[in-house]
Amino acid sequence: MTERNPYAPSKATLKASAPTGGVTANVWSDGKWLVMDVDAKLPARCVRCNAPAGALMKQQTLYWHHPAIYLLLLFWVVIYFVVALIVRKSLKLEVGLCDEHRRARRNSLTIGFVGLLGSVPAAILLSKLGLPGPGALVGIFGVLGFLIYVLVKARILRVKKIDEDEARLGGCGKAFLASLPPYRE
Repeated sequence: MTERNPYAPSKATLKASAPTGGVTANVWSDGKWLVMDVDAKLPARCVRCNAPAGALMKQQTLYWHHPAIYLLLLFWVVIYFVVALIVRKSLKLEVGLCDEHRRARRNSLTIGFVGLLGSVPAAILLSKLGLPGPGALVGIFGVLGFLIYVLVKARILRVKKIDEDEARLGGCGKAFLASLPPYRE
C-alpha cells in the first residue's frame, strides 16, 4: 500500500498551453467589425488574411475614449490629454500576423521613419540654398505626411469602442472575419 507523501513536490505544471489556432470563445464577427470580450484571446491566425500566424504574436495595447472628449481640444490641448488619460479604456491583446503581412508592416514603418527623419535635413538643405519658404514647406509637410503614413499603414487594428464587457475592433480582413462565428447580441 502506497501512502500519499504530503512533503513531496507538486507534479502540477505551470506551463501555459500553446495556442491551437482554432476559434477562441468569445470572439465574433459583426459585418466588418471584430467583436470580442475584453478578456478573450484572438486565434493564432493572421488578422488580415487568416493564414497561420508566425510564432511571434504582436503584443498590443489599444486605447479608446468617447469621441466627445475630442471637443476639449477646442479649449486647451493639455486639458484634453489629462481628461483622455483619466477616462480612456484599454485592451491588451496578442494580434497574429503572417510573415507576409508582418514584412509589409515592417516595410511601412521603415519607409515612414526614414521619410520622417529625411524631411528635416531636406528642409535645412533647401533653406541653406536660399529657399527658406519651400524648405519650411518640405519640412512641415514631410514630417506631417510621413507621420500620417506611419499611423495609417503600420496600424494593425483600430478601435471602434471598448466598454467594460466587450471591444469592437476594425482592420481585420474578410477571410479572418468569415472564419469567426456571427455576433449575436
